[in-house]
Amino acid sequence: MYADRTDIVDEAITFFRANVFFRNFDIKSSADKLLIYLTFYINVALKRLEGCRTLAEGTKAIINLGLEKVPVPGESGFPFPGLFPLPQSQQEAELLRNYLKQIREETSGRLLSVAYRPNGTPNKWWLAFAKRKFMNIIVP
Repeated sequence: MYADRTDIVDEAITFFRANVFFRNFDIKSSADKLLIYLTFYINVALKRLEGCRTLAEGTKAIINLGLEKVPVPGESGFPFPGLFPLPQSQQEAELLRNYLKQIREETSGRLLSVAYRPNGTPNKWWLAFAKRKFMNIIVP
């Protein structure tokens, strides 16, 4: 990653602590939809990190989260019905699932670097946000 460029993952992490307080969003583009999805995912990931006292424990929790099946629109467990169009075929659903899995993995890696300090201890200013409900959705 280039120091002078930010991408959607950086934006989601940077603005997570402000965005988590919103109950609704004005969606102007597909990027806004992805930002909402990533904000929710960061909320889920922080919830999983909540009891992890070391970076090693947090990494294990995030790896386990990454092993879970990623639901796509139209499947149970997808947090935002109606936000994304339904896949038109099984192939399209798998393509979307793979994309969401990949972006979740990238987000997880970057999130660990802010949720834990360089010495491997939790950053309470980040992990405190695990208690927040994003858009009034209860995180499993």
